[in-house]
Amino acid sequence: MESTAHGLFTGLVYPAIKTKGDTVPLKKFRQFTIVLAALSASTAFAQSDDTAPAVPEVEESDVAVLPDASSHWFLSFFSFRNPAQLINGDTGKLLGSVHVAPMSNIAFAPDRKHIYVAETIWTKGNRGTRQDMITVYDGRTLKLDYEITLPGRLLVGLRNNTLSLSADGRYAYVYDMSPASSIIIVDLEKREVAASVEIPGCAMAFAAGNEKILSICGDGSFAITTHSGDTANVEQTEPFFPVDDDPIYDNSVLDPATGKGYFLSYSGLVYEVIAGGTVQTAEPWSLQEGAHMPRATTEPLIVSWLPGGLQPIAYHPETGRLYVLMHKGEFWSFKEAGEELWEVDAATHKVLRRVALKQPITSVAITGDDAPLLLLGGGDGSVHIWDAASLSEKSMFHTQGPSTFVVMP
Repeated sequence: MESTAHGLFTGLVYPAIKTKGDTVPLKKFRQFTIVLAALSASTAFAQSDDTAPAVPEVEESDVAVLPDASSHWFLSFFSFRNPAQLINGDTGKLLGSVHVAPMSNIAFAPDRKHIYVAETIWTKGNRGTRQDMITVYDGRTLKLDYEITLPGRLLVGLRNNTLSLSADGRYAYVYDMSPASSIIIVDLEKREVAASVEIPGCAMAFAAGNEKILSICGDGSFAITTHSGDTANVEQTEPFFPVDDDPIYDNSVLDPATGKGYFLSYSGLVYEVIAGGTVQTAEPWSLQEGAHMPRATTEPLIVSWLPGGLQPIAYHPETGRLYVLMHKGEFWSFKEAGEELWEVDAATHKVLRRVALKQPITSVAITGDDAPLLLLGGGDGSVHIWDAASLSEKSMFHTQGPSTFVVMP
């Protein structure tokens, strides 16, 4: 049997194909001719197109540069692992991250041009030669800028006052214990250690002004270190809190610019400290009494509203407001996460507002500008960004760590 199959284009005729004793079915042959015609057409079109194929563009590596830092930018990190994350509080978006070694501490320069990380590494990861340093990152590119070698530093997590900066940003203060307690004074302008000062029986490094550091001592007093260049002097105040009965949080707050600080006890007493020419401590006052409740007791099995968390208190110098994480519990429950946030007038000692928290909160911080944001860190790594005026949530960012410290510029 003879047959012809017409292709896709007029004038194309294909004879039937015979095999031994059989002829290819016309249906299959037509399918074959359709494919053949399509290939022929595409080849013809390609031959008639004189346009050269596009040349791929060469990709060039670059580094994004952040705009000038805002007072609403903040750093969030977990001191045992993961990078420190730079977050824009206005948008709730991640801007970038900075690598930190385990049990590091971090500080933002007052002018926001640099980020300082006090950290310790080993040449072979978890062994080898130990190296203690301040690692300095550029605040706009987040690239490593330089390192300053340290003679040592205390390796401890969840303590935000083992590193602080002077009010003018000239000096960094690093707390060390190896095994004697000391403060390492680092000249950031000269990029070198200026001095190492022993503070026996005392701990932490709260910067106060440009050349003064406060440390909490085991007898309930302050050690006051003043320095000028590579010389330093240490004095000690009289004890002002009962160490054995009602200790204070070493994650209390002191504003380097004003020298005013608020040190919070486990029972909810607040000690106001003014570090001017001399260091003055006022009589403590009770958070609970400011909320029209009985003062909390240190006796066991008595439930009260008490402060708690990793970073339980924040201070806004311009408004004179304190923000404290509070929970219901017995004395010695000082690590319990906050169930409420209390806004307190530091001048009148009155609790102005109490806000129930939707989830347990472990840390609180506040931006230092005239339209401040509150930053609330949850135990699940979330950071809740609130408007401080209305105490309402604007946005939420979820970090990579299980719990969060918030570091302000």
